[in-house]
This record gives sequence, structure tokens and C-alpha cells, in this order.
Amino acid sequence: MKLVSFTEYSDKSLKRSSAPLDSLRTLATAMGINNHAAVNVPEQEIILQLLKEHGDKGLSTRELANCCGMSIYKIRHLLLPLEKYGQVSRNKMQKHHRWFLP
Repeated sequence: MKLVSFTEYSDKSLKRSSAPLDSLRTLATAMGINNHAAVNVPEQEIILQLLKEHGDKGLSTRELANCCGMSIYKIRHLLLPLEKYGQVSRNKMQKHHRWFLP
């Protein structure tokens, strides 16, 4: 049985972690997003893809949460940086928000 040190494990995991980042950059480029600073986690990639699929209709925070299997608070936390960098926009209807790609 071989014991693996933490540094060996973390080096291996870092090498594997570049694939999601590459696919994130590919998606951002395909969508015409120039600023990668706003999109930095795979969950944001999923949100952008869902919004792209729903086009002009957009999705509410609750609909995004249900599609992603996350809480509305987590979705909102992921959406706010995207909004800050202009990757998504929102329309407030009473106390609910609908999110769109600009």
C-alpha cells in the first residue's frame, strides 16, 4: 500500500482542475464574453448556459435554483458578480427577479 502525501495529491488535483476552467473559457468565448473575471466557477457556466437556452424569456431566480439543484441564495450569490460585469441583466417584477443575457 502506497501512502500519498498531501503535496502529491494536491499537485494531481490541480492538474485535473484545468479542464473545467478551459471549458468555461471556451463557453465564454463562444458566447462573446470578453471579461473572464466575472465567470469563475462551473456553476456560473451552468447558469449562463441555462439563460442562453431560454433566450428572451429569461428565468427567475427560483427557476434557476430548481434547474441547478441549489438554493435561491446560492444562485443569487453566483448571479450578482455576473451582473456586475455585465454578463447578465435582471428585471425586477414586484419582489421577484427575472434574469437574462444582455
